[in-house]
Amino acid sequence: MSYAVRMLLNQMRRFSENQLPYDPEIPPAQGRLIGYVKHHPDRDVYQRDLEQEFQIRRSTASALLKSMERNDLIRRVPVPQDARLKKLILTPRAEAFSQKVEEEIARREAQITQGVSEEEMAAFYATIAKFEENLKRGAGEPDAGQKCWEEKEC
Repeated sequence: MSYAVRMLLNQMRRFSENQLPYDPEIPPAQGRLIGYVKHHPDRDVYQRDLEQEFQIRRSTASALLKSMERNDLIRRVPVPQDARLKKLILTPRAEAFSQKVEEEIARREAQITQGVSEEEMAAFYATIAKFEENLKRGAGEPDAGQKCWEEKEC
């Protein structure tokens, strides 16, 4: 099974990455940060959220965000309740890039899932959730992974 998953992952990565919108001024790491901020519109996102989500050091996050500010991708805006905290706001340039990436991902996913029913997709996500639960249990981590696959927000 591990071999099949690895092969599928490699094929999907080659299939997707070669066709994603490319901007030489937006490295993949910055693109992922843009995606994270974009997919959390219901709350303010801060540097510490990125550090936790991507498991990066404070200095790494700070350097990425400084570069993104220089490239007109984000703005750091102080919040009224704590002047030390700065929420991250995407600029129109980052929003446009994110939109192009999301459109291409949707197109690619439609190609990949062509001929697969909703029931088959539901079974796929349920199976992945079980795999993740088993892996976390085996690694001694708490069971927290099901939400990702059940809500399809991975």
